[in-house]
Amino acid sequence: MNHLVYWIWLSLHCGAGSELGSYLLKHFETPKDIYEAKEEELLALEGITKEIVSALKDRDLTYPQKIAEYCERVNVGILTLDSPNYPNRLRSIYAKPILLYYRGKLPDIDDNVLIACVGTRKCSPAGLQTAYTLGMELVHGGAIVVSGMASGIDSATQKGAISAGGHTIAVLGCGIDRVYPLENRELMEKIAATGTIITEYAPGTDPLGKNFPIRNRIISGLCQGTVVVEAGLTSGSMITAKYALKQGRDIFAFPGKASDPNYTGSNMLIQNGASLVTCARDILLEYEALYPDKIMTDNISMANYKRKLRREEQTRILFGSGRTENFRDAEETSDKEKQKTIRFENAQKQSRPMKKIRSEKEKTEETVIVKDFSALQEKTSKRDLSGLGEYERAVISVMTDTMSVEEIAAAMTEKIGDGFDTGGLLGALTMLELEAYIESLPGGIYRLVG
Repeated sequence: MNHLVYWIWLSLHCGAGSELGSYLLKHFETPKDIYEAKEEELLALEGITKEIVSALKDRDLTYPQKIAEYCERVNVGILTLDSPNYPNRLRSIYAKPILLYYRGKLPDIDDNVLIACVGTRKCSPAGLQTAYTLGMELVHGGAIVVSGMASGIDSATQKGAISAGGHTIAVLGCGIDRVYPLENRELMEKIAATGTIITEYAPGTDPLGKNFPIRNRIISGLCQGTVVVEAGLTSGSMITAKYALKQGRDIFAFPGKASDPNYTGSNMLIQNGASLVTCARDILLEYEALYPDKIMTDNISMANYKRKLRREEQTRILFGSGRTENFRDAEETSDKEKQKTIRFENAQKQSRPMKKIRSEKEKTEETVIVKDFSALQEKTSKRDLSGLGEYERAVISVMTDTMSVEEIAAAMTEKIGDGFDTGGLLGALTMLELEAYIESLPGGIYRLVG
């Protein structure tokens, strides 16, 4: 009999989130020994009741055998406490899972920096953008992103990690053959192809509400740190943060407005000692000295710098050398440049020559910009979009010059109805920006650049 069958039998009888399996294994060498133990041997253990013994007396291995055969057939790995690659970080937590099912490539967890990224499902567009960027930057810095693949913050972070070509681990609250939520089917397959899907629930287990708080201890347990991006007091991510605290892990949180209910939990964590962070670099600086061969925060800055260089290069091609000020990041834009941008946009909307502002030289320069931007609009409408995906082309089709994320989301909802996904929109906007189809401006604003 395959020894894995006995592990599956024990995990099924002990249940998820239980310390019972680990307790029994302290007194019996293997799950098979527990399976073959006599009733009096089990009752001799402190805390073992007749009810527990009665459950363990079920010696039918038919179902465990079917699970083992299924996993082998569909290439699902099984990780047990005696597996050499079982993470030591999980061994140290209370109620550690004695068995894990997984798909994809299992990384060397103990030799890498893993960061849990969690937050509310019903998050704001700004929260989604923050989560997506966080996932990208953590990967650029050398970390592995861990989350629960839930709607909202979790999914956005993992999509960001995938878009940056990094490894992300999704910990499920259901069987590995189930997709929850259903709209994340494509995301789940991408994670399985490039990262790892993990669960302690046997195949066939439905995504019941009670499963997710139990699952959260694994999310925090795998990681050195847990970061809460956006969370109210009742958010499930607060449960993950509490597990992280009990497990002795680091806790980080993004701050928000005191009046915003989506940040009451995040702000409370900061009040109680969680590290306030605003970007991935703030998090990874904690681990750079400990993992010098893994974590390199300079890579985050370099990745962002390369993106900026691409935008500036595109601007120079369109407007000529030296005319990059209209696309600089917010922190680099002076008050004078902001005023010039406002005058430029007003002139474009009015579609007439600009009035004299300060000097004939300035008037000439700004009029040239208006004419060039009008030409850019015409060029954008004729630009080859064949290299884009269907979703990205849909985003481009609804954009009219300069729009906020909310305006684009409203236009996309009107265009495709129930099929619209906010997380997907943010991913599409990021990809379009990387490919220089659009330009991001301060305040969550995007503009077509040709």
